[in-house]
Amino acid sequence: MKKILFALFALLLGATPRLAAQTPEPFPYQDIPLVFPNQASEAEWYALHFWDSYNFADPYRYDQEAFRGAFVDYVHALREVPSEVALGAAREMMHLAAITEESYWMQLEEAEIILYDPSSPLRNDLLWEAVMRHAIGPESPLDEVSKMRYVSMLTLTSRNQVGTRAANFTYTLPDGQRGSLHNIKAEYTLIYFYNPGCSECKRTKQAILASGALEHLHRQGRLEVLAIYPDKEVDEWRRYLADNPSWWISAYDKERRLHGEELYDLKAIPTLYLLDSQKSVLLKDPTPEDLNKAIERIVKN
Repeated sequence: MKKILFALFALLLGATPRLAAQTPEPFPYQDIPLVFPNQASEAEWYALHFWDSYNFADPYRYDQEAFRGAFVDYVHALREVPSEVALGAAREMMHLAAITEESYWMQLEEAEIILYDPSSPLRNDLLWEAVMRHAIGPESPLDEVSKMRYVSMLTLTSRNQVGTRAANFTYTLPDGQRGSLHNIKAEYTLIYFYNPGCSECKRTKQAILASGALEHLHRQGRLEVLAIYPDKEVDEWRRYLADNPSWWISAYDKERRLHGEELYDLKAIPTLYLLDSQKSVLLKDPTPEDLNKAIERIVKN
């Protein structure tokens, strides 16, 4: 009898490592069909069906690095479809993830890293807003305390979205004269929120000036650049004024409204906004590369 019990005990001990060492599954990417229903494009079908084979009830069965890579692929797919399709797909993803709180947190945290983190090249406030609206809504499995963080973030993120009129503010020039954003007369206005001596600001400035397209539009009378310092170390700001091109409007926020009233989402510096003649937002916090592409299209038109 003792031998039998010992054998069973040894068998159980031997089984434990094999279970623990179970190889995680790869992410279950969808096969693209030959024919797409309802005349949907390949990109639209892929964006809407990306998660069809993913088991949200058991997310840890998959390799976590593969999951993160797949999430990046998903966001790339959303960038290739019309905004209404992308927003609907993002909401549907969160709806599917709500099957368990654990799965929901995984999707929510990954979405924040990729769509909202200022260091992410794929950041997208509109998609992140759609995710947050689901997170605070009735289908969300989050408790009320957890939801409060996203309510606060949503208030800030939803301001100055693409297609809305940018919030007006007063700026002060080095000689003390004042102006306002909405009174800048130009077909296009680029707002460049920055700090003096900031290495990332320097890199961004070099990147957006490298092609000469911005200055070309300015010389045509079509574009103004408002370089605005939103913080309080004005003496430090003055020491770096000469680093800005002379044709820029270099100014600071004397009234401290930008931070005090959170008029803009300045989660990171530098931050760029491209506006049209009515001061409606064309691009919100684009990367220098995306801004340059937009400027090149404007130059060609």
